[in-house]
Amino acid sequence: MEGQLKLDNRMETLENNLTYHSGNFSIEQHHYENVGFNERLVSMLLGGVLIGSSLKNPFKSRFLYGVYLSYRGITGHCLFYDYLGIDGKKPQAINIRGEFEIDLPPGEVYAYWRNLKNLPGTISRLLQVDVVDENLSTWKAKVLGNLFAVKWDAEIVKDEPGRLVGWKSASGPLLHHVGRVEFEEAPGGTGTLMKVVLSYRPLIGGVGVGLSKMINPYFEHLLKKEIKNFKYKIEHKTPVNTYRY
Repeated sequence: MEGQLKLDNRMETLENNLTYHSGNFSIEQHHYENVGFNERLVSMLLGGVLIGSSLKNPFKSRFLYGVYLSYRGITGHCLFYDYLGIDGKKPQAINIRGEFEIDLPPGEVYAYWRNLKNLPGTISRLLQVDVVDENLSTWKAKVLGNLFAVKWDAEIVKDEPGRLVGWKSASGPLLHHVGRVEFEEAPGGTGTLMKVVLSYRPLIGGVGVGLSKMINPYFEHLLKKEIKNFKYKIEHKTPVNTYRY
């Protein structure tokens, strides 16, 4: 009898606890927006076009794509962005990085790089650099092999003689970017550890971020190839033009 009473008390206590917790519990639908405003407008426009052109046969894939794009535009939520970890509402910078050892002192490598006229002869895709003044210059480079060339202005925004050069694109390029090159003494004092970082913000919001993340390994491969060419040429000839600091 006493055991039954204790069991009943425990059940009552448990029931009260459950009632208390359930009274404070609510099911909320968390809606996370990860598509930017411009992308939402484009999604709604394309979705409407696809739906309108396939109303006679709503079981075709075109209609389903239109429904999804409309959902994406109305809610601001993209399932693919969730999967890729992309937030199209927040500007994201894509970084291209590389570290390279060069068998010359940091001061000499800096001086060679800082004289921008030297670079077209050591970086194969760079066609021309015209120095306007101490900090401003105009660059011309090949894109996609030899299909076409792009031209832009760059401004040096940070210059620490013998150690660092930082710049940003001033005008011209489709993708605005910033970059820096650091020149450090290599471990053991045997040469220069050159660190290169290029940063840019992709176009077309989250779609551009996703595409950039996919092709970023290719850009890093190109950077590695170009700096290897720079390393070979600077190590195997006496620099004629150096920057005095």
